[in-house]
Amino acid sequence: MNDESMLNNEIEFMTRANSKLNPLSPQSGILLIGDQGLEFRSEKSPGYVQIPWSSITEIRVQMFFKGRYVRGFFIETDENQNFEFIVSDAKEALRNMRKHLSRDQFVRNPSNLTQVFKKRKE
Repeated sequence: MNDESMLNNEIEFMTRANSKLNPLSPQSGILLIGDQGLEFRSEKSPGYVQIPWSSITEIRVQMFFKGRYVRGFFIETDENQNFEFIVSDAKEALRNMRKHLSRDQFVRNPSNLTQVFKKRKE
């Protein structure tokens, strides 16, 4: 993947992913983690998403079974943009992102079941 429109100079990790930029039409493609940021390249359409490390404010991780299974993550940027990715190898993707982001930028996304039980207790 040597393209002039690439954000990264060096790709550190690559995995299959689905982007849910449009909830009605998820896109399958490749998630690239590199020295400058995160990129998603769609397989079907010519579009792509580029998120520099400096613009990421928070990553909410979707964990299940007490953290043994990670489905994907939501990325929030300083421009109030939200991106959702469902990733084949989400744990390894997060490990690679940790090289560029601080620990406090990663938070556990509350699951739907947690929210239901929390409402019952109130």
